Amino acid sequence: MSTHRQDREYTKFVETSDGETAIRTLGLNQNLVPEEYDAINLTYTGSNLTSVEYLTGGTGGTAVATLALGYSGSTLTSVAKT
Repeated sequence: MSTHRQDREYTKFVETSDGETAIRTLGLNQNLVPEEYDAINLTYTGSNLTSVEYLTGGTGGTAVATLALGYSGSTLTSVAKT
């Protein structure tokens, strides 16, 4: 295995405060939806999920973010936040 490959693989791991090793991850929700919501409404067009609405105050509450999902046929091609 090349040194470059080893270095790239090594960056996937992080040492925890108790000395254990964990895999480094990225939480996508930090960029797409607000931290505070207590309900989610899903909308489908046929079998495709086309909208995800995040709300506070339950399913009939106030929308705090909406994700619009775009498709080409049955393949998800885009996600836009409003």
